[in-house]
Amino acid sequence: MKTYTLREAAKKLGVAPHILKQWEKEFAECVTIPRTQQGARIYTEELLTQFCHIKEWLADGRHKRDIIRHFKQQPQQMELDLPVMEGEIIDAPRSSRHDAQYIAEQLAMRMKEEIVGALKKETTEVLQQAMNEVKSYMNEIQEQSAATKQTVCDSLAQYAKTLQQETEEIHEHLENVATFLQEEKTKQEQERKRLEEQIIEREKAFRELVLSFRQAAAGASAKRSNKWWKFW
Repeated sequence: MKTYTLREAAKKLGVAPHILKQWEKEFAECVTIPRTQQGARIYTEELLTQFCHIKEWLADGRHKRDIIRHFKQQPQQMELDLPVMEGEIIDAPRSSRHDAQYIAEQLAMRMKEEIVGALKKETTEVLQQAMNEVKSYMNEIQEQSAATKQTVCDSLAQYAKTLQQETEEIHEHLENVATFLQEEKTKQEQERKRLEEQIIEREKAFRELVLSFRQAAAGASAKRSNKWWKFW
């Protein structure tokens, strides 16, 4: 069975490739374009015949709905002599919908679409499940982080309270030590003054004693002098 690529089919029909793609979308209800495993379009003689009719009917001003209705009412193959380029051999048109290769290609395409659809659905479900699990893990981590944060805040608050109490106790102890040292200093100062006063008094008494001794010694010496002169 003779088949053509997109460019070859467009060239045979005398239209641009994008026009052929546009017709494929507009008449997708009645025209099915098979594809290779790589996704390339495959045009058969029957499809070229259908597109030739579409081209002529559109040129005559027929509406798209009328053309689709006509294809649905007459599903049998429509034969049309295509222009043959010089040096090119075209196979005689024949029904391809009952051809074994065409049916196999259609089944393969349908199975491929079903498999791809199933894989997409399964992949979507797996991704959704993974996203839900990640979201659940994130919520759990967030809750644990919040609990950890609260625990840390409580611990810091307790530590600050304990530190404040210990600081107050240290300050109180330092104040007591300072008071004790001040009292001891005052006592020592008083004791120093008392000792100084005692020393001064003792020095005074000692001076008075020495003075009295000197006076007594001087008096005794004077008496001896008077007696010696009196003897002579």
